[in-house]
Amino acid sequence: MSNNPSFKTLQESLKELQREAAELRRSDEAIWEGEEKYRTLFDESRDAIYITSREGKFLDVNRALLELFEYTKEEMIETLNVEQIYAYPGDRDTFQAEIEAKGSVRDYEVKFRKKNGTEMDCLLTGSVRHSSTGRILGYQGIIRDVTEQKRIERLRDDVHRMMRHDLKSPLVGIIGLAGLFLKSSNLTDKQSDSARMIKELGERMLGFIDRTRDLFQMEQGSYTLKPLALKRNTNCSFTLFGQPTHLKGEYMILCEEALIEIMFTNLIKNAIEASPEGGTVRIAIDTVLRSGANFHSIDIHNAGVIPTEICENFFKPYTTSGKDGGTGLGTHNALLVARAHEGDIKFTTSEDEGTHVTVHLPENVA
Repeated sequence: MSNNPSFKTLQESLKELQREAAELRRSDEAIWEGEEKYRTLFDESRDAIYITSREGKFLDVNRALLELFEYTKEEMIETLNVEQIYAYPGDRDTFQAEIEAKGSVRDYEVKFRKKNGTEMDCLLTGSVRHSSTGRILGYQGIIRDVTEQKRIERLRDDVHRMMRHDLKSPLVGIIGLAGLFLKSSNLTDKQSDSARMIKELGERMLGFIDRTRDLFQMEQGSYTLKPLALKRNTNCSFTLFGQPTHLKGEYMILCEEALIEIMFTNLIKNAIEASPEGGTVRIAIDTVLRSGANFHSIDIHNAGVIPTEICENFFKPYTTSGKDGGTGLGTHNALLVARAHEGDIKFTTSEDEGTHVTVHLPENVA
């Protein structure tokens, strides 16, 4: 019977089937082991990971993502769309268009919203999932919460900004007081030398603070080389009592010199920055009568228009718009200086007239 050709063929076929079955078992085991490893890596990852369809339906989410957004897996898979976790849904469309164009995107800055409504600053890395024919099936993303990191960075920036301004204020007072001493006629030579040294050291320290601001802006990529007026091709013109002047002579204002210098530096710099390319900033000096008293009137005009959204808060601290590296403190500090001299600052702005910022300072300070 063993010599029967049909029986031998059957035995060989059976052995072949056994080999194929063993290979299939090994293949299935490899696939199972691979899926287990993938599932372990997916679930145990510290980064929040999701997989969605092209329409945004969650197909799979890992444990870190559930903990981050405080949803259950059933809520995310059965009821939520990926757009619903974006703080600003339009960001999802922008991100999706970008990864479809590039295939993948790393560390895309976006705000997400937790189940309780809390917004988070996050970095999103995503890629497109394709079928074997190249058709887009959906997307996969990795989310890293950087809210605390951003908070610390903002706190550091605020501290640096406040330190620069808080240090400058007493320094300006010290420099101004030393300057007043130097104008006195009853100082001894030693006292004059000491006052001069105080003034020089104060000015050096003030310059150092300004340099740290410049370095900070360089680090942020917002620094612009001086002179600003030349860079923007901006002209400045002056009139004194309605007549053109080059201000070669002196125009006297009774004031704290260092404070007034800082005030007008800020206001004229703002006017240059707001002026259209190639425009002219006009500074008109005159006197006006207000409430029976004479006031100096210094009007700073440029052809730009103050954005409507900041007009109401123009003189409030940290108000700025479209200005790289701007602190929003220049106009606020200018108002404080004007009021300290019993004066004030007003502004008007319109498409037809541009912007006038007018400083009124009393001729005689009480």
